Amino acid sequence: MIRLVFLALFAALLSGCAYNVQPSSTQAVNIYTTYDQKIKGKWILVMDPSLKDVNKQVKPSSYVCGAHTYPVATGDSLATSVKRTMLAVFEDVVEQNSLPPADALAAAGAKGTILVRLEDFTPKLTCSMGFWSGTCTAQADIGFGVTVRIGSESVLSTQVMGSKSADGDAGGACSGGSAVLAEGITKSTRDALERLAERVSNSQRLRNG
Repeated sequence: MIRLVFLALFAALLSGCAYNVQPSSTQAVNIYTTYDQKIKGKWILVMDPSLKDVNKQVKPSSYVCGAHTYPVATGDSLATSVKRTMLAVFEDVVEQNSLPPADALAAAGAKGTILVRLEDFTPKLTCSMGFWSGTCTAQADIGFGVTVRIGSESVLSTQVMGSKSADGDAGGACSGGSAVLAEGITKSTRDALERLAERVSNSQRLRNG
C-alpha cells in the first residue's frame, strides 16, 4: 500500500503543469545608516521600464517537478517596493514617468532626481522527493541600479545585489513550488533594497549636495 501511495505521489510530481508566481511587494526594513534624519528636500523618483511587469519562466533544475513551469509575473510589486524604500530614505519623494530636464527641477521645487533600474533578476527552483511529500528550495538573485542627480550633476551612481533562498513543501502535484519561489523572490528583493537604502542614505556627497 505504501508503495502504491509513493508511486502515485511520484507520478504527480513528474506530470507537467504551470503554476503562476506572484511575489509580494516589500521594502527595506533594516537600514543601517550613520545619519538620524532622512535626506532633505523634494526628489523626483523615476522607475526605469525594466522594473515594470517583469516576466520570467522558471523551470526546476531538478528531476522532481522538472516537468512543471512557474511563470513569474512581478506586476507593480518591484516598483512599489522601490518607492516604499525611497520614502524611508528621502524626506519627500514624488514619482514621475520620465526624468525632467534640470531647468524644470527648480520650477517644481525639487532638489534632484532618483533613477532606479533593474540590473538582474534570476530566480531558480529545485525540488526533491521526501517520504510522504516533496520539498522545494528557491534561490533568487536580484540587482538594482540607482543614479541620483542634483540638477544636471550625478552625485551617486551605484549597483547592489540581493540573494536569498526559501524552502517549503512542494504541495500537491508540485503546486507549492510557486509559493516557495514567490517567498524567495520577495526575500531577495528586500535584501537588495536594504543594501540600496544603506548605500544611498550613507552617501556624504549626496547629503552635502
